[in-house]
Amino acid sequence: MLIASLTSATIILPQAAAAPAADRSPVDQLTGQVRDLQSQFLPSTLPAVQHPGAPVPQPFGPDAYVGYISDISSYPGGTYYQVVDGFNDLRDNHPEIITENLDTVVRINNTASPDRVARAQADARVDDGNLLAGFSDAFGTTLAPLVRTAIEENRLPKTRALLDSGYFSRAQGIAASTLVEKEIFDNPRPFEVAPDRIVHHNDDSGEDYYELGGSASFPSGHTNQAVLVTTLLAAVLPELAPQLVARGSDAGESRVVMGVHYPLDVIGGRMTGTAAAADRWNDLKMRDALTQAGQEIRAELEWRLGRPLSEAVAAQDAAGGSYRSDDEAARTYAEQGTYGFPTVYATDVPVTVPQAAPDLLINRFPTLTWEQRATVIAATALPSGYPLDDQGPDGSWQRINLAAAYSAQVDVSADGSLTVNGRKA
Repeated sequence: MLIASLTSATIILPQAAAAPAADRSPVDQLTGQVRDLQSQFLPSTLPAVQHPGAPVPQPFGPDAYVGYISDISSYPGGTYYQVVDGFNDLRDNHPEIITENLDTVVRINNTASPDRVARAQADARVDDGNLLAGFSDAFGTTLAPLVRTAIEENRLPKTRALLDSGYFSRAQGIAASTLVEKEIFDNPRPFEVAPDRIVHHNDDSGEDYYELGGSASFPSGHTNQAVLVTTLLAAVLPELAPQLVARGSDAGESRVVMGVHYPLDVIGGRMTGTAAAADRWNDLKMRDALTQAGQEIRAELEWRLGRPLSEAVAAQDAAGGSYRSDDEAARTYAEQGTYGFPTVYATDVPVTVPQAAPDLLINRFPTLTWEQRATVIAATALPSGYPLDDQGPDGSWQRINLAAAYSAQVDVSADGSLTVNGRKA
């Protein structure tokens, strides 16, 4: 396998001459192009900068690229269509929601601040490489620069092989891409439906953010990707979990700011991304690989910090340097699960937690059972009845608030019952 053979070796390409492209030889130009592609799609093959006393980065071997049952969704048909098939009912039976869907994206797109637009543009540029650096602000003001330096020095090969190699990211894949779901729903994008109401927020980067090849709108692939990656990072870095999952959800909001997706698209993308992350995490071979990536990040940061990650995160939080406080992360994650839509289904239905969800909390609550972790998710879930809430037996990904679940304060009684955030669960 090409990826495996490349990753198991150290590839060092000659440095291209630092001259304008027009003045460089064809060989130098080709070398530069290959290096750019290597950096974008195979960053784990780049040689790492070594430091005395620092951890020695170790890329995965070939066996880490094959044999994952989670390459196929756990849902029927091997996709995540069933997770978001409630969109059919909204289109067929709730025209008022579809109207509000458009009105909401127009409002958010038209009124976004210049700073929010700039962040949305930056989020749009990381879909095919450099995603980890783009989302590194989730680590906070102290840790984020260290993460970016580690990336620049090619010192996170396992993490990048799994989560930050563009289309070759091993923990992503076709089943988790939303390509099939988009084809099935075939819903046009807001800037196509209402071109006179959507502001095109292009910049001087040379990239047209609205040249999307005619791809359909629902669910959002960018949101799906962002949520998948940040949820898996949260699973292995529980100290930063609320901030990481909030960052992934914020990336979904960025798509609404740009006017390339509706709110329902990004709610759906968050649902499929979370479901795909849970499938990956419940694949024990993939969990082992992700755990190694988490250990790689932790070791790198603790070497640079000179103290345990938990202490550094606590100090960063105390200094006001976190991406969001835990409470703010939980609040915004909840808001981005509904985008202000009214309820359209029964509002008194207890949440059914999807079977794959509870183990996402295993590193946050290692002493709890699966049932107890499910109780934490249920106790922190959104109310029932909002658009895309699946009230059937498979459970509702729309209602799950991972930021709230990760930041929950949990006490266990002698009989095994839980008190979550001061309330009996």
